[in-house]
Amino acid sequence: MNRTGLHDLSGYCHSPSFCYTCPALTNDRQFTHPFLNNNSGSPHKRPLRWGWALLLLVVGVAAALRFWQLGAIPPGLYRDEAFNGLDALRVLDGELAVFFTANNGREPAYIYLTAFFVGLLGRSVTAVRLGAALVGIVTVLPVFWLARAWFGWRVGLFAAWLWAVTLWPVHLSHIGLRIILLPSCLALTFWLGTLAYRRQRWWLWFLAGLVYGLAFYTYLAVRFTPLLLAMVGLFLLWRQGKERLWPGIVWFAGGTAVTLIPFALFYATHLDMLLGRSGQVSIFNPDINAGDPWGLLLRQIGRALGLFVWQGDLILRHNPVARSLFDPLMAVPFFIGLVWCLRRWRQPATATTLLWVAVMLSVTILAEDAPHFLRAAGILPAALFIPAVGLNWLWEWPKLPAAVRQWGVLVLLALSLWLTVRDYAAYGRDPQTALLFEAAAVEMAAQLRTEEAGTAVYLDSWFWDETTQRGWPSLPFLADLEHVVFFRPESGLPPAVVGQPVSLYTWQFGDLSFVPGLITPPALVTLHTGELARGDLEESAYPLYVRYHAQPLTAAQTAEWPEAVNFGNQIRLRQGTAVWLDPQTAQVDLYWEAETAVSPHLTAFVQLVGPAGVMAQVDLPPGGSDGQVRPWQADWWRPGVVLHERRVLQLPQPYDPTSQRLIMGVYDPVTAVRLPVLDENENPAGDSWEIVGIRN
Repeated sequence: MNRTGLHDLSGYCHSPSFCYTCPALTNDRQFTHPFLNNNSGSPHKRPLRWGWALLLLVVGVAAALRFWQLGAIPPGLYRDEAFNGLDALRVLDGELAVFFTANNGREPAYIYLTAFFVGLLGRSVTAVRLGAALVGIVTVLPVFWLARAWFGWRVGLFAAWLWAVTLWPVHLSHIGLRIILLPSCLALTFWLGTLAYRRQRWWLWFLAGLVYGLAFYTYLAVRFTPLLLAMVGLFLLWRQGKERLWPGIVWFAGGTAVTLIPFALFYATHLDMLLGRSGQVSIFNPDINAGDPWGLLLRQIGRALGLFVWQGDLILRHNPVARSLFDPLMAVPFFIGLVWCLRRWRQPATATTLLWVAVMLSVTILAEDAPHFLRAAGILPAALFIPAVGLNWLWEWPKLPAAVRQWGVLVLLALSLWLTVRDYAAYGRDPQTALLFEAAAVEMAAQLRTEEAGTAVYLDSWFWDETTQRGWPSLPFLADLEHVVFFRPESGLPPAVVGQPVSLYTWQFGDLSFVPGLITPPALVTLHTGELARGDLEESAYPLYVRYHAQPLTAAQTAEWPEAVNFGNQIRLRQGTAVWLDPQTAQVDLYWEAETAVSPHLTAFVQLVGPAGVMAQVDLPPGGSDGQVRPWQADWWRPGVVLHERRVLQLPQPYDPTSQRLIMGVYDPVTAVRLPVLDENENPAGDSWEIVGIRN
């Protein structure tokens, strides 16, 4: 019999007699088989006939969680995702690279994957994230293969399930970032390496090296893996000797070198990119450690160790609801599995698992903001093996009846899935999530895409500067800005074309004095205030933009409007309409005009009034304001300009037209006095006006 015995690729032994490398059958050769432990999962027992059906179920659950609301949870498109999309567009234009230098530099594998889906689906949030979702689904297989090879088929299924339903891997599969590729490449590398070690085939060593080399094209944290491989190699030399590593390690190194040649050539001429980002975030950077590097190091170690069951990444963009890696239900299996592994640390599979977690955990320990769930993602999937071993121990625990312990494990797994769905759905609804993923920029891009042909579109270059690549990268990725005119107020007014519709996108905290000069009467000006945005270093949110859309106002249009409602000879309502979006939501459109400047204190109210009084109300100045910005200034009014604004009224209960009325009026909050509604003779006719003809 040869030294590899009769083990096939799955690691199962088909020989009923002694196998030279099988620790299950001979005690004195207990460690000859380096990645097989008979103490967990009974690897020499064949799986149940429906074991592959269970694996298919796991893949299906992983797919359901990753495709579910892929373009909507998280809402928006964070700038790192958008930069991947921009580079994907450049790839589609023929600009190929082995390293993309924008946005602090990024490895290329995910960008090329994104380019494929952008080319297939077009510019969209889903196109940027689809690659991550598919990788997250496919990774179920190498996780299963590796855990099965090391610990047995049942542990393999448990580990695959944990990858499929644990919130951290699910979230990584929902964001269009390159980090998702690293766990998959590492799992595949170790699985192929395990097969190569067992079978002693040069082509398996070489293939494992090729995959490992490809991992360097995924994410920065892969640079810690040479240390991991060196430590595993030394361990195997200590426990096994060099016979089974030589000459396979040479073939492995050769495969790695082949795939790393393009990267090596790039870094040979770009040494500044090799460690540039690492130096920025290192805890040994004086700007980060504040003169106490060793004290910070100790704190970082404590925080990193706490990520498993205590507290995870506090940056909600990386880690929904700031959860630990394992939910409370998986904490007990994790500790059981950890004790099991520590007691068997001399066995190569458990030793490699522990080394893998420890080395890749140092990535987040040595950088700021530990535990950082992007930098620490290299601990996956090895970290999942630990509770998988614990679940298997519970499954086989002889002190409980089989039905009790096995159904108990199944209930734990099902409840863990439920917790993930519950928490991720809540994460998608959280307004903070929309702010963190820059949903306002996605909404702005959608608004830009609706601009009709022939409209002159002006965009403040504060939103995006192509030269410096500063601003909101979602805009140039999701919207075609080729025909947009960029401007800065201090550089002078953008040119206006008489009679041409104009859409002006402004930043409300800059100089807006040029806005009225861009509008040629008679004109209908429609205001739209963007969604709330907040930068990472900003404390409060604000509307990202205000859009002023001006189009010529014809006599035929004004002739269709009823007689204007005159509020105290200060401002007139040319038209007011309402549409019920649903039984409890009213959309109110108001059209205002004034001959000259009005009081800056004027406020217009819209109320739904029932038998018991006011049921719902929205108060804003004519032209709208959220208290932070005033889109239409009080001194911008002039003859021939009609201002259209839209308000949304939320009702506490469904609208009842038989007992409820929708009214509006204008008042001065300084004096708390309503302006009278004047008739054609300028006599007071009340202090409010009813909006009638409401449409469903």
